[in-house]
Amino acid sequence: MELEQCIINRRSIRRFQKTPVQYEDIVAMVDAARWAPSWKNSQVTRYYAVLQEDRKNQIAQSMPAFNQIACLEAPLLLVACAKKARSGYNRDGSFATNKEKGWQMYDVGLSNMLLSLKAYELGLGTVIMGYYDEQVVAQAIDLADDQEVVAVIAVGYADEMPEAPKRKNVEELLVIK
Repeated sequence: MELEQCIINRRSIRRFQKTPVQYEDIVAMVDAARWAPSWKNSQVTRYYAVLQEDRKNQIAQSMPAFNQIACLEAPLLLVACAKKARSGYNRDGSFATNKEKGWQMYDVGLSNMLLSLKAYELGLGTVIMGYYDEQVVAQAIDLADDQEVVAVIAVGYADEMPEAPKRKNVEELLVIK
């Protein structure tokens, strides 16, 4: 599949079939994600694959109603996390730029985009969610103390494919000086 096809046709999927996601596909998605660029090649992104229904329910209950359905229907939740105090930091622990810890969010976002494109190539749908109770999600996955939750990604085979949302023209997004 052409990259442009994946970019243009990928959608945020909120309704999923019950068909399980194969282990090989989970590995392939994370393998794609690991190639994302990161601050000084810090590679801070970590993924927790949640397949157990009780843990998925716990995570879903920490979200607003509009995201709960995707969590409960998706056969797989990937919790994207970041290693703390690495991306955007100097060796002495101080922030390297005024973006402070924003760099780790940026780095995880880059990984998540590659993961989502790979999922689409594999015939899977994803929706990246950032509205949840971080403590509840961290507890549900037994998160290590040196990491923090960045996003929850519902993954599965799409039950319905939404229309493409309207996009701004390139002229609205690009400034050339």
